[in-house]
Amino acid sequence: MLSLKGAATLAPMKERLENIQALRGAAALMVLAAHVKEAESDYGGVGALLPHNLYMGVVGVDLFFLISGFVMTHVALSGARNVKAGRRFLYNRAARIYPAYWAATLVLMVLYAGKLALFDEATPFPNPVATFLLTPSPYYPLLPVGWTLVHEMYFYAVFTLFIFWNGVRLPLFLAVWAGVVIASLALGAFGANAWTKVVFNPLTFEFMVGALIAIAVRNGVVKFAAPALVAGCAIFAVQTVFFADRLYPSVMGQFAWRAAIFSAPFALILYGAAALEKSSGALAPKWLREAGDASYSLYLIHVPVFLV
Repeated sequence: MLSLKGAATLAPMKERLENIQALRGAAALMVLAAHVKEAESDYGGVGALLPHNLYMGVVGVDLFFLISGFVMTHVALSGARNVKAGRRFLYNRAARIYPAYWAATLVLMVLYAGKLALFDEATPFPNPVATFLLTPSPYYPLLPVGWTLVHEMYFYAVFTLFIFWNGVRLPLFLAVWAGVVIASLALGAFGANAWTKVVFNPLTFEFMVGALIAIAVRNGVVKFAAPALVAGCAIFAVQTVFFADRLYPSVMGQFAWRAAIFSAPFALILYGAAALEKSSGALAPKWLREAGDASYSLYLIHVPVFLV
């Protein structure tokens, strides 16, 4: 439950957004729950103990993408916009992503070599260069969750262009970006190769939605925070409890449907959490914020841990 700290006045956006950290923690725990369920299905033998609904945790990735768009916008609009700032922004993002990812991949390589098989079925050995650099590839990186980091690095690269380009407003930049993706999808360019499957992926719209939410909250649009948060949680709860069997297949490779179905509740949740913190100081539970602090490490290391 959210707790109130401070007066109910409109506060400036802080560098550290506590409720965003909490949502990061929630997203990481969702993905972890889904992979625990997958591990039970693959290796648990007869008789499932965990509910099928846990598979829906895979859409924690979608929440991550919305959060990423929000955070990138908050960072970009809080500082200078020029070539130097853009280079610093990209360096900082790469420094956060790569070292921990490489360490987790190295651990997985050792386990993979020791156990001789990573999955219960034949899996093409990924392109080493693509795995190392997180560039698009026909195959998953050796660390499977790395596919989401490929998208993140793409988001960062595009957003760096916005920071370079001081003369354009972010809504216009996002509109042009969205137009390019929509046109490419309409022309059938999405499936041309591994690169187009990232650059023109409908999941990109989730990042854009997160960016628009950040713009709204920064501009003081916080009036509907509580209703939005409640509505978003309720919608996702209904999706998970009553429609998991129908929705789960839709999230496995059907990216347009995935973005359409889950952007709505997660956008409401993201807006509500951020706007409540800004307007009233209401914060998510401490344990969830602390889970957010560890979310990237948890996200990276849980697959190697499952192999131990």
